[in-house]
Amino acid sequence: MDIQANKGPIVVQSFHYDVVDASSPIKTEVQVELQDYESQEPVKNALTLQVMTPFDIHPKGTTFAISGLVGQVVQLINCPQTIDQLDAQIVQQLSQPLIEQIQILTYQVTAITLNQGYHLEFNPQRK
Repeated sequence: MDIQANKGPIVVQSFHYDVVDASSPIKTEVQVELQDYESQEPVKNALTLQVMTPFDIHPKGTTFAISGLVGQVVQLINCPQTIDQLDAQIVQQLSQPLIEQIQILTYQVTAITLNQGYHLEFNPQRK
């Protein structure tokens, strides 16, 4: 059975940019949280969830810090019926568009504020 995904729009629930001293503590806190989502139109063999990515980042040697929350509602068809049954690869695939949105926002804001866009790079780590 192939899992199919119906994705809602990516929603930037908050994005905060601060000018900081370059020697401020480095932060690279990016999390992926999955929450059950009550679908208005339940579908058989489907799991509807909200993928949320809170973040708090101050890259080494930079004069900015960002934080916020990006989310998206996703309906997975032909998949396990609970969030706990999703494997790490599926979770990574679901969170990738949200991570890319954080990268895009950061690049655009730093291009304006610093006259040079900054590209964030992430390496997934599992807990």
